[in-house]
Amino acid sequence: MKPRRLQIGMWGGFRPEDWARFGSEQISGMEISQFADREAVLQFRSFCRKEGLIFGIHTPLLGSRGYTLPRLTSPDPDERHEALRTAEKDVELAAESGADYILFHYPFLPIFGEGDQVKYINLPRQGQRYEPSDLPQSRFLEVSHRLFERLSELQHRYGQKILLEHDFFGSYQDIVVRMFRDYREIDLVVDTARLDVAARIADSFDPYQWLDEVAPSVYLVHYSNVRYAGDRFFNHQPVQTWQDGHSDYGDAQAYLQHLAAHNSRFHVTFEHQVGSLSREELLSLYKQTSCLAGIEAP
Repeated sequence: MKPRRLQIGMWGGFRPEDWARFGSEQISGMEISQFADREAVLQFRSFCRKEGLIFGIHTPLLGSRGYTLPRLTSPDPDERHEALRTAEKDVELAAESGADYILFHYPFLPIFGEGDQVKYINLPRQGQRYEPSDLPQSRFLEVSHRLFERLSELQHRYGQKILLEHDFFGSYQDIVVRMFRDYREIDLVVDTARLDVAARIADSFDPYQWLDEVAPSVYLVHYSNVRYAGDRFFNHQPVQTWQDGHSDYGDAQAYLQHLAAHNSRFHVTFEHQVGSLSREELLSLYKQTSCLAGIEAP
């Protein structure tokens, strides 16, 4: 098994100056997205090989016209078919470039349950999410099985690890857990910020119980916190110890620590807006996260 690692997320292609600014001896990987073209991806591969870095891919791999993801669980068969065609192209390029993994969102669009309190104005709006009436439970189960079967096939065909990052799944949390149990070859990405928002909008959702259930499937954690302010939330906040127990912040650090007690193999990507941290604070965060995740001893 490859050594566990800390990674920095890099969106909108690769910028060497950002690597120089935010990298460190503790960072041994990157997660990339939205490159201009295939040639740019292969140039980035050369950089990583020279520096001894491992990288993963957060779709969309190519493109710069906004953040669009394939609608892999669309209730529309044609739209779903086109999404899988897009996914296969990305998987093929990921394999060619030597990526450790490529990830997609599941479900996508996100699903909001009937009991969810959509109380934050920057949550996905109508047209950006599915309602239970769009994807009833039996239909979502069927679509999910087809998706996991197809991704398993692509993973085998191209020899490319495929991950699914959980999006909002409403009242279908049991189906999500079941899919990762039924298809062990597809691993999960936990997003600590989205997990916290999900817990705030659904009183019946216990994020710690959910982590217990999915822990064996977790390959990667997207690590950041959420700041809440009235009817809005601000995600991708750097995780700081002083946020623990603060009503205006999420429980990202607690989620990471809880998961580490049940899974000793996952990697961590810092998916945060890093500009507010000094270099000293950033290096301290890297050290603390590595210890909390069990990547290195305290």
